[in-house]
Amino acid sequence: MQETRKYGLLMAIAMVIGIVIGSGIFFKADDILVLTGGNVAIGCLVLIIGAGGIIFGGISIAEWAKLTDDAGGLISYGEKAYNKTFAFLIGWFQMVVYFPALVAVICWVGANYTILLFSNFPMLQSHVWTITIFYIILLYLVNTFSPKIAGYLQTSSMMVKMIPLFLIGIAGLLFGDPSYLQLHSVDGAGIVAGSSAIVAAAFSYDGWSVAPSICHEIKNAKRNLPLALTIAPIMILFVYLLYFLGITFLLGPEKVMELKDGAFEAAALMLAGPFAAKLLLVTVVISVLGTCNGIILGSCRIPHALAIRNEIPFSNKIAKLHETYGVSILSHFTSCVFSFLWLFIHYVTVENPAIQALGMDVSGLPIVIMYIFYFLLYIGVLRYTWKGGIQNKFFGYVCPILACIGALIVIYGGLSSSNGKMYLIVSILSLASGYLILLYKKKKA
Repeated sequence: MQETRKYGLLMAIAMVIGIVIGSGIFFKADDILVLTGGNVAIGCLVLIIGAGGIIFGGISIAEWAKLTDDAGGLISYGEKAYNKTFAFLIGWFQMVVYFPALVAVICWVGANYTILLFSNFPMLQSHVWTITIFYIILLYLVNTFSPKIAGYLQTSSMMVKMIPLFLIGIAGLLFGDPSYLQLHSVDGAGIVAGSSAIVAAAFSYDGWSVAPSICHEIKNAKRNLPLALTIAPIMILFVYLLYFLGITFLLGPEKVMELKDGAFEAAALMLAGPFAAKLLLVTVVISVLGTCNGIILGSCRIPHALAIRNEIPFSNKIAKLHETYGVSILSHFTSCVFSFLWLFIHYVTVENPAIQALGMDVSGLPIVIMYIFYFLLYIGVLRYTWKGGIQNKFFGYVCPILACIGALIVIYGGLSSSNGKMYLIVSILSLASGYLILLYKKKKA
C-alpha cells in the first residue's frame, strides 16, 4: 500500500512557516538587541542575514526536490548528492536525535506557556512535565490516527500565530516611535560588534527543512515543494522584521532589553489591556503547539523512510502501512519512543544542576550537526551544477554558495559556544551507533 498524496502547496508552506515561527519569534527581539548594543538598524540587518541562510538554503534544497519526491526528503536528497551511506546517516540522526529532541523541548515550552496562561490555577504550576507528556501523546495520536486533522492543525495554527505578530508589528509602525531606528548609526564597527547576534538569529530560523520529509505525500511535489521552500522563508523574514520593528517602536530598545522575555506581554498589555493580553498568550500557546505538530508530522515519516530502504532493525514491519490510516503505526511509535527518551534527558538536565554544569542543553544539541548535513547538501548542488545538471547559474552556484556561508556561520557559532564540545560528542556517538547498525544490516543481507 502506498501513501496517498493528501497535502497541497498551502500545507507545504504551512509546514515551513509553522515550524520556524514557534516560540522563538516572540522572544528573540531582546537577545538580538542585547547583542547589537540596542542598535535597531543593525538588528534588522542581522535578521536579514540570518534569513539568508534559509532563503538560499531553501532555494538550494529545492533543486533536489525538483529531481525526486521519494519518501524521506533529505534522505532522498542525500542519495542523489552522494550515496546511500550519507543519506542513511542523515535519516538516522533525524530519527534518533534531531526530531525527537525538538519535540521534547518544544512541547515542554508549550507546557510552560500553558501554565503562564492559567496562572490563576495554582494546582497547575507544579505539573509542567505532566502537561508536556500530555501534549506529546495528544499530538502523536492525532498524527497517527488522523493525519488530515494534523494537516488542518498545521495550516490553522500558521494563521493563528500570525495574529499577534501582525498586531504588534502594525501597531508599532502606526503608533510607535520610528526614531529608534535612527538612534544609532550603521557602520563597520557596529556591524562587527553585533556579529554574534547573527548566530542567535540563525538559530531562530531553524526547522525549515522538515517539510521535505512529507514530500511523497504532497500533491505535485516536484512543483509545490520547491515553491514552498522558496516562498515560505521570504514570508518568515517579512514577519520577523515587522514584529522586531513593531515591538522596538512601541516599547523602545532599552525597555525591550530590560523586560527580556516579558516584552511581548508588556506590548500586548499596552495595546489592549489584561484580557486581550491573555488572548494573545493563547495564540502563543497555539503557535508553539503548531510548531511541535509540524515537527512530529515530519518525524513520524523518518523511521518509515529508512525501513523501506531496509536500513534499520525490524524494517519489514515498520515499512508496512496501516490499511485504514494510511501511515506506518510502528514508524510513529518509534518516533514517539525517541521523543520520550529525549524528554527524560531534558528532564534530567533541567532538574539536575550537576548535569547542567556539564553544558548539556537539549534545545541546542540537534542544530549543529544538521547544519553540517545542510552544508554538504549545498556542496552537492554545486557539484551537480558543475557536472551540467543545473543550467541556471544563479540557482546552481550563487544560491548554494550563499547558503553555505549561512550554514558555516551557524556551525561556527554552535561549535564555539560553551556547549559546543558536548554537542559534538553526543552527535558523533549517535552517528557512530547508526553506522554500526548499517554495517550489521549489510552483513546480514
